Amino acid sequence: MTRSKVHDFNAPSGWNAMLPPRRPNPPIAGTHRVKYAVVGAGYTGAAAARRLHELDPAGDIVLLDAGTVGEGSSGRNSGFTRPLEFPMELTRANAGRVGKIKPYYEEGFYWLKDIVERHAIECGLVRAGVIRGAATDLGESRIRTAGKVLDELGYEHQILTREEMNERVATRYYRCGLLVTDSYLLQPAALIRGLVDSLPKAIQVHERSMVRKLSRSGTWRLELDGAAVEADFVVLATNAYVKHFGYLVDRTVATYTYAGITEAMTPEDAARCGSMEHWGILPPHKMGTTCRRVGQNRLMVRSLASYEGELRPDVVKAGLTDIFRARWPHLAHVRLEHVWGGATAFTMNGAPWWGKFDEGLYSAGGCNGAGITKGTLLGKRLAELMTGSGEHGGLVEAIGEPSWIAPEPFRRIGYHVIARKERKMAGAER
Repeated sequence: MTRSKVHDFNAPSGWNAMLPPRRPNPPIAGTHRVKYAVVGAGYTGAAAARRLHELDPAGDIVLLDAGTVGEGSSGRNSGFTRPLEFPMELTRANAGRVGKIKPYYEEGFYWLKDIVERHAIECGLVRAGVIRGAATDLGESRIRTAGKVLDELGYEHQILTREEMNERVATRYYRCGLLVTDSYLLQPAALIRGLVDSLPKAIQVHERSMVRKLSRSGTWRLELDGAAVEADFVVLATNAYVKHFGYLVDRTVATYTYAGITEAMTPEDAARCGSMEHWGILPPHKMGTTCRRVGQNRLMVRSLASYEGELRPDVVKAGLTDIFRARWPHLAHVRLEHVWGGATAFTMNGAPWWGKFDEGLYSAGGCNGAGITKGTLLGKRLAELMTGSGEHGGLVEAIGEPSWIAPEPFRRIGYHVIARKERKMAGAER
């Protein structure tokens, strides 16, 4: 792994930039012998380290991150989470999977929520109105079908008309919306900073500590710049970057998506952002745009995508600005202050990977853009699997396994062919 290929983004996370400065933990130095080494201090890695300490408080744990906490992918997402998961295109055919995954999603979400409350992590976690907004015929059809299925499943929700959407989120761009009330918004960089900084002091946390090589001879050996760690057990919580260690090369693709947050608006402009104090909008198509209200006087848009690398910053800013103005033309004079990209791991069939790679080597990832609750759950369950706690057959059945992806150059060609098709299908949802 090299820093230039993996952990350098073109711009800092806007979420992190809006927070007070934080002093990173020092890089690791020297040689260390521990029981557990966790690589990656995102949601999955932080959850695994915390749960390992709960289950084995006498076991030495080191948590390593190649960058700084808050600037990685966990601090670059849109800040949506909830105690349930249903696919973007929810139908009666896939409703059964929603029921299977429900208790596990609830487990991960409420464990995370309890940590936030116990440690008073100030991340703006709020139960908010999250809406699946449709701007096309296809999007509306998907939303109305999903509403009928949610009725049958007993989930609280509401179908909103164009007028109701305009009243709540101040745009007539969407022809209708599906409001799911048991949903939450938060500040993702503040959350991951709080999760890592509240870990038990017995856990050694080292930032700017990239693992260059991983090998095994009796115990696992992790080699870093000027340091080495020997461990009995290793967790690779590096999401899309797991393939740089030689694993899941034929199961995952790194996709970059982009977000922009406006400058702080004047009180007059902020008053024209809808009647809902907290709201978020998710698309009914995977190439669609995510939007949300950030505090009382900012808006966020997230859209665009690229394969295994970032687009030029000027291209991203221009594209996001156009998307923002199309939805809120009455705020066209408001500029995007923070614009950045983030990487996520996608699998062909949407199933994450979770479990044991080798003797003493475990990993989880491929959350397909839903990493806060899912990553927390999978990290927690990895720790339990490693320590022989609990039964995990039901989880494995519920989440499935990632399917095979063709090698390069067919993978890249296939991605761009599918992406063009999906962009055309998404239409005004983009």
